[in-house]
Amino acid sequence: MLVSLIALGTVFYVVPDVEDYARNASIFPQYTGAFVIIGSLLLLFGKYLPGPLQKFVTEEVSITSGDTTKEFAPSAEEEDDVEEDDDEPRETIGTDLGYHINDTVVMMVFSTLYLVVGYAAGMLYVTPLFIIAYTQWFKVRWVVSIFLAVLATVIIYLFVEYLLIPFDQGQYIFTSGLI
Repeated sequence: MLVSLIALGTVFYVVPDVEDYARNASIFPQYTGAFVIIGSLLLLFGKYLPGPLQKFVTEEVSITSGDTTKEFAPSAEEEDDVEEDDDEPRETIGTDLGYHINDTVVMMVFSTLYLVVGYAAGMLYVTPLFIIAYTQWFKVRWVVSIFLAVLATVIIYLFVEYLLIPFDQGQYIFTSGLI
């Protein structure tokens, strides 16, 4: 997975030079590509980095769980309770089926599928399906899932309408777009 991200970052970094983009238009994709490449390489070689950098890179972080700050750090007794709660797997569709899959793996698989299917069929049409599937994996209420899917679709539509980015066109399906 990290190797694919490195390849994707390389594409974002190289394509603006190969296609002779204007300097202003090439800055964002090149910086994005550079950050993706650097981040992926840090994750890929995290075990071989020096101590403090290795701790920073390999520290497990979940974007879907709450975090505490120093001001609200739990006391020693509360820490024991918190540690016990961390061992329990989160309620997902996978846990219902008897599988415990790491949240990061789920996010990477869903994101990769989203990018591949979005490239093939168009991001405008894939976005609501992706958001509903992703939120339902984590058992988010249907009302919230549908609201987020509609909101994301409106945002993608605004990109198509006002910035003239062809997110309604796929490479293999809906090649001429529907809008």
